[in-house]
Amino acid sequence: MFSMRDRGFRGLGRTAAFAACVATAFACGVVHAEWSEQTLGGMNVHLYAPDANSPVGSGRALMLVLHGCTQDASVLRDEGNLEPAADSLGVVMAVPAVPAGGVLAGCWDYYGPLHTRTSSHNGPVLDMVAELLSDPALSIDPDQVYVAGLSSGGAQALVLGCVAPDVFAGVGVVAGPALGTESSEIGFVSTTAVQAAALCEQLAGDQAGALQTQAAFTFAEGTDFTVSTGYNAVNAEMFGLVYAEGLQSMDSVVLDMAELAGAMPAGSWTTYADRGGVRIAQLDSTAGEGHAWPSGSGVAGGLLTYVNGNGVNISQFAVEFFAAHNPRAGGWTPPQGETDGGTGGGDSVGFETTGDPATEGTSSPGTTAGGSDPTAVSGGGGPETTADGGGGSGTGDADGSDPSGCSVFRGPATNLQILLGLGLLGLRRRRV
Repeated sequence: MFSMRDRGFRGLGRTAAFAACVATAFACGVVHAEWSEQTLGGMNVHLYAPDANSPVGSGRALMLVLHGCTQDASVLRDEGNLEPAADSLGVVMAVPAVPAGGVLAGCWDYYGPLHTRTSSHNGPVLDMVAELLSDPALSIDPDQVYVAGLSSGGAQALVLGCVAPDVFAGVGVVAGPALGTESSEIGFVSTTAVQAAALCEQLAGDQAGALQTQAAFTFAEGTDFTVSTGYNAVNAEMFGLVYAEGLQSMDSVVLDMAELAGAMPAGSWTTYADRGGVRIAQLDSTAGEGHAWPSGSGVAGGLLTYVNGNGVNISQFAVEFFAAHNPRAGGWTPPQGETDGGTGGGDSVGFETTGDPATEGTSSPGTTAGGSDPTAVSGGGGPETTADGGGGSGTGDADGSDPSGCSVFRGPATNLQILLGLGLLGLRRRRV
């Protein structure tokens, strides 16, 4: 529950920063809830239920986190840095394993244009959500159900957000190809945002009106050599066309990713707002995460986990973004002092929920981070290959405070804190 976004942590380096966080957590006696393992919708699901409720709506929020190809759900559970995010804003985390081992090396079946609410993997996931919503012990607000995923899991999140927009108030796509694409098309952009948006509205059918009360974010990192980074702009523009008349019709603000929670995040991110406020965020990282879920913990895990401890804490970003910009739940305003998406001092920019969106910084409608044309078709690429992974569970909070009352360390670590932290960490191997 401790953020490494403070500049004092960066000056120490990521090892010392994480050590200080662990030492502080140890001293304060912070204990997270336990994960449980259940069979829901016919799937094996890792479930984490925090003690806190969501600061908006009623009860808790729910976020589905979908793994990528060849990645076990247990890896995201253990190394995705999900618990601190869940605790900070009262979000139940559900990490399902793809039904029946998935397709094509454990991938989610997002392929092609033919999807319904009951086809392939959509039916089991929606059944799982229905079971979770019906559990009174979880007290999940049906207006705060979100889905985010990595790679094929990100593409599956796109499918779910389109076939069931009435169920999902928020969609997060991390290094995922566009809606309607095939497995052979991940290495190059093979569709346009216009085509993807038309398909999304078609899949939504009589629930298409619910698309107007969704929020979405997309993420890609420049050294991802598995899924074309060009899909990031296509996905963001698809949402722009579905929610409005394209990103060029929305008010845009370009922000520095270095101000977000994580382990030395770098790059830029752009918010897009309509009259109701921010609806879309496009994150373009340059922190070297590669094709991986960026945990922002600063601590490396095993090879080929497809979780990377570098860069932005995407789990924390997701829960804050959805809480702040969910039109169905009223929107959450970060505590005083939180800015740029709940990440440091100054005025709240990325997660501002009130006022004219056009005044939230320098507005430049029609621009996307990186300046590329999100509707263009590019060539190159090839079949899916493995990419570097790494990362581990870490810490991150939304408001910089421990709800137990223990103050959170935010300055340079003392030698004692560092030694305590390193002692707890042992000889854990770090990514170079």
